[in-house]
Amino acid sequence: MTRASLPPADSPRRTVARRILASFAITLLAFAVTAGYSASSQKRTAEDSEELAKGYVPVALKLGQLRAVQSTLASLVDGIPDEKNPVSTRILLETLTSVRRAMLEETRASMQNLRELGGPETKQLALDLTGELDLAHSTYASDKLAFDRLFAAFDASDRDGVNRELVQLGTMEHDGDKRLRALAEHVDRAMNDLSDRTRARERRAFLQLALLTALTLAVGVAVAIHTRRVLRPLEHVTERARAVARGDLTPQPLTRSDDEIGQLSTAFERMVGAVARAQSRAVANERLAAIGKMAAHVTHEIRNPLSSIGLNIELLEEELAGSSVPDEAKSLLAAITREVQRLEHLSEEYLRVARLPQPRMEADDIASAVREIVAFARPEMERAGLELVLDVDEDLPAALFDEGQIRQALLNVMRNAREAMSDGGRIDVSVRADGMSVAVGVDDRGGGIPDDVRARIFDPFFSTKGEGTGLGLAITRQIVEAHGGTISCEAREGGGTSFRILLPIAPHRLSGAHSSRMSRVSTNQRREA
Repeated sequence: MTRASLPPADSPRRTVARRILASFAITLLAFAVTAGYSASSQKRTAEDSEELAKGYVPVALKLGQLRAVQSTLASLVDGIPDEKNPVSTRILLETLTSVRRAMLEETRASMQNLRELGGPETKQLALDLTGELDLAHSTYASDKLAFDRLFAAFDASDRDGVNRELVQLGTMEHDGDKRLRALAEHVDRAMNDLSDRTRARERRAFLQLALLTALTLAVGVAVAIHTRRVLRPLEHVTERARAVARGDLTPQPLTRSDDEIGQLSTAFERMVGAVARAQSRAVANERLAAIGKMAAHVTHEIRNPLSSIGLNIELLEEELAGSSVPDEAKSLLAAITREVQRLEHLSEEYLRVARLPQPRMEADDIASAVREIVAFARPEMERAGLELVLDVDEDLPAALFDEGQIRQALLNVMRNAREAMSDGGRIDVSVRADGMSVAVGVDDRGGGIPDDVRARIFDPFFSTKGEGTGLGLAITRQIVEAHGGTISCEAREGGGTSFRILLPIAPHRLSGAHSSRMSRVSTNQRREA
């Protein structure tokens, strides 16, 4: 992956912390639902138990006591004809009726308490029970008068009156006993129904709680898997770091993630790319240093003999100029001269690499410098059948550069473009502002450069041409990087190759040189006019 293909390091849309927090929030929500449902079920069960214990049970007990008193009264009424002492029976009946009245009030109070404890269904049941209790009471509400008439008949020895009152009183007491029995059965059914509903609710709550527990466990497992998946790219970054530590600087595809791990992966790959480029530059610099040492040796061991050979060839040519020498000998002498010149040119190339000085950085107008270089190179390009087109933005900031070295670098790039367009065509040169840099571009419309060749085009001694030292573009990159800039080579859209040189803009305090440069250019233009 090249540097240009790396995505920008934007802020993550979804952070790892938020995603993990959301996962645990889902788990807590599932647990809260389960716990809430469990608490609700327990609360409902407790309410049913309280309703049964404090509501129905007291009603059933009081009703049972009331039934016992009523049943005793009915039995006493049935045994009155056999009594030999009606006075004691009368006292007992009056006591029981007094107890029955008290028990009736207590039963009614317990029903009122049941009405206050229960829900809407229980409230309605309490109203119905109270109504049935009142109906039962209405059946024997007038028994006191009946008892008075009965014992009055006893006192008067009126056997017919006694029998008549006994029949009426027995019917009254037994009807009351039947109504109380029915009321007790109604209460028992209500208690059984409540118990059945409570047990069914408990079973249903148990099953639902088990289901919610299983669901919560599944959510927990899913959250754990999700968290593991979110953090898995971090393992890839760790393995990648270990591989880089072992020396593997081969570009790797990025981990596609819109969180901090994706940012970390992108930044790490950028760092690896920067380290690889730095290592490549270090290797290139070492090679250039070796070339410098070799150039010094060439200067001492080869250049002087070459000069001597060249001088002797010139003398020999002068000696043979007026004599009748065969053409073959002259051809051989010309061939020797060409080879000597080629060796001198080669030594000059090596010396240029070895003697490349540190740039003398000045804040100056790069656009004007590029215009002068293009004007100088245009005749050479036109002789090769090429059209040189310059496009410069207005109001460009001043840049920091050494004019002589940038001139050499730009001429190298333009001549490389000329050699790529042997059939003629158009070369575009542009100067643009690019953030904190000024970009100088050279675009040709040649056959283009394959990707594998483009990756090595700035290496020393690498050349695709049959002739040349392969040092032109290497020197160009050395010059640009010495200026604190960068140079890149990319395929041009539509065919050809695009070179791009980035030079840093000048600080504000140094930009005064820009105005002096502009005034000098204006003076030159007036002179030409």
